[in-house]
Amino acid sequence: MPRTEPRDPGDLGQVGDYRLAARIGHGGQGEVYRAVTPSGADVAVKVLHARLSGDPDARRRFFREVELARRVAPFCTARVLDMGLQGERPYIVSEFVAGASLQHVVRQDGPRSGSGLERLAVATATALAAIHRAGIVHRDFKPSNVIMGPEGPVVIDFGISRALDNTATQTGAMGTPGYMAPEQIAAGPVGPAADVFSWAATMVYAATGRQAFPGASVPAMLYAILHGTADLSGLPEGLRSLVEACLAKDPGSRPTAAALVRTLTGEDLPSPRPDPGTSSGTSPSPGTSPSSSSSPSPSLGPGPGPDPSPSPSPRLGSSTSPGTRPGPSSGTAPGLRPSPSLSPGPSLSSGPSPDLSPSPTPGSGGDATAPAGPGRATEALPAPGTRAIPRRALVAAGLAAVLAAGVLTVWFWPRGTDDTGTDSSRTTTTLTGTPGTPGTPGTSGTSSTPSVAPSSSVPFGAPVGEPMTAHANDVRAVAVDVLDGTPVVVSGSDDESARVLDLATGEQLGATLSGHTEWVRAVAVGRLDGVPIAVTGSDDDTARVWNLRTGQSIGPVLAGHAGDVKAVAVGELDGVPIAVTGGADERARVWNLRTGQEFGAPLAGHRGTVWAVAIGELDGSPIAVTTGDDGTVRVWDLATRKQLGDSLTGHTGWVRSVALGELGGKPVAITGGEDRAARVWDLTTGNQLGAPLSGHTGWVWSVAFGEVGGLPVAVTGGEDRTARVWDLGTRKQLGGSLSGHTDCVWTVAFGELGGLPVAVTGSRDETIRVWSLGPPLPSPRS
Repeated sequence: MPRTEPRDPGDLGQVGDYRLAARIGHGGQGEVYRAVTPSGADVAVKVLHARLSGDPDARRRFFREVELARRVAPFCTARVLDMGLQGERPYIVSEFVAGASLQHVVRQDGPRSGSGLERLAVATATALAAIHRAGIVHRDFKPSNVIMGPEGPVVIDFGISRALDNTATQTGAMGTPGYMAPEQIAAGPVGPAADVFSWAATMVYAATGRQAFPGASVPAMLYAILHGTADLSGLPEGLRSLVEACLAKDPGSRPTAAALVRTLTGEDLPSPRPDPGTSSGTSPSPGTSPSSSSSPSPSLGPGPGPDPSPSPSPRLGSSTSPGTRPGPSSGTAPGLRPSPSLSPGPSLSSGPSPDLSPSPTPGSGGDATAPAGPGRATEALPAPGTRAIPRRALVAAGLAAVLAAGVLTVWFWPRGTDDTGTDSSRTTTTLTGTPGTPGTPGTSGTSSTPSVAPSSSVPFGAPVGEPMTAHANDVRAVAVDVLDGTPVVVSGSDDESARVLDLATGEQLGATLSGHTEWVRAVAVGRLDGVPIAVTGSDDDTARVWNLRTGQSIGPVLAGHAGDVKAVAVGELDGVPIAVTGGADERARVWNLRTGQEFGAPLAGHRGTVWAVAIGELDGSPIAVTTGDDGTVRVWDLATRKQLGDSLTGHTGWVRSVALGELGGKPVAITGGEDRAARVWDLTTGNQLGAPLSGHTGWVWSVAFGEVGGLPVAVTGGEDRTARVWDLGTRKQLGGSLSGHTDCVWTVAFGELGGLPVAVTGSRDETIRVWSLGPPLPSPRS
């Protein structure tokens, strides 16, 4: 835990447990000291200018951001070791790296060249990739924050800018003139792409001794960054094209830090992401995209994904199965149309009953106008029907709705169209019935402020009851279920727990689901041989299966990822109940929930963290849809583990969320990402349908699909602290934004309470809120 000390450090003295030995620098953020630990080791202590003692929320946010920085893998970075308060001033303790800054070295000895420049480029790009993988944006990458240490270049001060930004958004001009990205200057959302721009500007300085955008004054320099062309003369040819790509005005057109590493270490430079309708040197409007008619449709035959060799794990499909897709040699592109013969849901009644004994724990209102960011095409559709949403028996059918750090994954069962041609798909997260007696007697854990069941008097978009406050940290994931007649929300949090909460009252039902040793990023709900379960994914690199009636872990821990587990979905494959997890190891993995064993080869193809997973069926074949840091959406045949067709591209940045559904008789995926937009994809053709859903002023963290009064809708949650409801037929927002959270909305879900549809949101403000989506529906906004 961070410590709070009463003394002011002065010039020298003691800070926490650290004896200050020498002042080695100072800047806009604070003073830096070489200090000595009680064991005699050297560390760097940065005492920041900020004064936080009078603001408990600012202190909490500061410590949380620095804790996140401590999770950065130590690849070419100075590890963050500790943090605390000295009087009113926060301090950060990091690894001490002996050496001068890149800025000092270039001034003293001249520009870098040859292998020295190459090592610098690789080391600093590797550091940024590690920083971004931890969810951090440096926001002040520059030559003085690169130390030329005895073992190679080391990046310092990552995470401090975000920790000091106590406005809960990532907007503003935090940075250093000459190395700031255009979006920082323009006070727009600042993401990982801004660091890539700053990296390129730093490489220009390292190679030439001058800035990429020279100017006689700071305003002139900033104007040149916004509107001018970088001076790349003097850069070696091999580095020049890469730096040029990184200095694109549009952040979505820059390569990622992970792509930089791959290119610098020998792989081909990936093509810049599309910059639709934007000429060089201009910044596009958020969410712009070419229409679906302006780009060729990707082939959706078995695509460029991996072709895994046979696995000793149980076989995932029969070659004679009616749902088997033609192989790559067939020369045909199979239709990705949902089969009308699908049963209402997977049957999990066959096979042996799971081991239900606990498993051991290893190792012991209106639109938001404030801008935001982190720390790190239209097609005519049939008119919506007017029939009420039927009961879908989510629980009895064993279907799953999952939201993980803003990620919704749904096992959906499209029903095609009725005889009027009206879309009749139904979201699996629709819940019906009156709250009944909970399956677990009584309540335990933290109780929340009671909510109330919605009624026709609660208008569309209004909050239902008070926020739920059971968690002690960010709420990263929510999934809605019915537990023995009671509508519940199962939530996962940075407090390392998952909880089952009564959707009507907000009270916790039963024991806290405890066992993870890091943040719980993902939650899915379903049935395992009749037992109501949740599957959770965590930054401790594992997933766990829980009996929702007892609160106990079922079977072995699902351990196989070589990094954080960011996403979870549950469903069925050839009669076997499965979970699909996605993680920081760039893989999605399939698990047999009866045995707890990994089921066949992983889904490998993404370059970067897999942030979202959804499971469904197309043309009779089981599929998974994944999204990731590489900005792509990929469709996989779960039986063969092969990618179907080309990756779906259109987002200009990472993609953190996906939901599946049906629209106008077409199976669709809805995705949200860094470009502040959600996009709708026709899974039959791979084309984007119509224009993006644009309106958020910050990153879109989460999406969910559902129906309200027969109208297919999406709910999105974003960095701008709002959730929004969209008419998918018109791509227009319905009513005002759902405003009330005081920090970003990580996660969204659909449900039903008291006979009316509701949206459920989880936030960085540590609360869960319920919102009425009941009639009458507002008209789409123009």
